[in-house]
Amino acid sequence: MDCGVRWINDDWRARMACGERATGTTAEAAQVELSQGRPGSATVALLQRLGRQCTRSSRTTFPPPEGYTWWSDDAVDHLLADMFDREDRDNPGQGHKFLLNCYLRATDEPSLERLLLATMQNFLKDQAKGTTRGRLRRRLETLFEADERFHLGEKDRWALTSGSSVPWQGDRATLERVAFGVRGAEITQWNHSGQTPRATREALLTVAEAVLEAAQGAVQIEDLARVLQQRFRLLREPNFVPFEDQHDQLGWVSRVDVGMRARALFSLLSPEERRLVPVLGQRSRWGEVLGTGQARAGVIGETLLEQLRLATVDDADHDMVALALVELCGGLNDPG
Repeated sequence: MDCGVRWINDDWRARMACGERATGTTAEAAQVELSQGRPGSATVALLQRLGRQCTRSSRTTFPPPEGYTWWSDDAVDHLLADMFDREDRDNPGQGHKFLLNCYLRATDEPSLERLLLATMQNFLKDQAKGTTRGRLRRRLETLFEADERFHLGEKDRWALTSGSSVPWQGDRATLERVAFGVRGAEITQWNHSGQTPRATREALLTVAEAVLEAAQGAVQIEDLARVLQQRFRLLREPNFVPFEDQHDQLGWVSRVDVGMRARALFSLLSPEERRLVPVLGQRSRWGEVLGTGQARAGVIGETLLEQLRLATVDDADHDMVALALVELCGGLNDPG
């Protein structure tokens, strides 16, 4: 069976299995197929190789498709099939359109591979955002339903019970600025199932209330989820850094030394600040840890929070750097 001739309007997963048996194929052979507008076995094999590279890189943290526990070959085929399925839904009969777009933009075989990798990564990011944000939306709805301060309006819009129910139609960036302006609301625990921890619940509801008050109307749950996602950094994305290195088999994914950046931050902190880092999410303990009054502890803690926020605001590995810094400060000893 020719794995490429029946590429359009057929079963993607069957073709992935067929392509798995193709051997000796290269990006050059795939380019020839794409130039003819008929992706075949070489293209399938190239996609499978890049799919395995993308999902198994040490820099990726994307979960495998539902029903899989790790990025097996079958899971990668499932991912590729989903990519074609989505393209076919958006452009019926054109499930391979993204392939041709990459081919037309490529200048050589390496650039074709980079473009295909970027397409896969963007697809994975979209899926991860949609899946995780869906859970966040459901969690918010559950919390709102149990809190009399919030009221459900029409078409999944939520408003304050004491406020207006007129649909909000403003700029989401405005709401995000309001959310970031809420002080004292931080999340130190995040569970993916079961009841929401009390401190986490209060932080989410406090910020949501401030956002809805500023909106002066009913805001769609999707917009609220996006705002809270940004405020609490609940959906961190893996960071892919392209670089030129012909000796690197991955071709463009670099490993960043998180520990080194955490040490750099550690070196800038005073002994008091180092003691405070492990309990930054527990304001009631600041005075106890520092051995001082609550007022002075509050000043030191707030200053430290802002210092760390500014130091990592543009850092895609914010969470990893923060955890590494907590580990360094947890021992209360200079790591040397």
